[in-house]
Amino acid sequence: MTGDGAYDARKGHDAIADRGAEAIIPPRKNAKPWKPTTAGVGARNEILRAVKYLVLRSGDDGANITVEVVSRQRCIV
Repeated sequence: MTGDGAYDARKGHDAIADRGAEAIIPPRKNAKPWKPTTAGVGARNEILRAVKYLVLRSGDDGANITVEVVSRQRCIV
């Protein structure tokens, strides 16, 4: 499932993970890591780490970074 930052909510990520699908949703600008208590949290936190890493390395505001989740184990940016 794809969506914009407005869909970056725990209930949405959990619903996607419960159905065995992968989320392709960029984190909101003020996003913080979630505690790993539910199924959708792992992929979302992985995306957040990748985006923050790339923003720090690139020096821009992150507006042009696209993230695609391939699996729960690997994130391609």
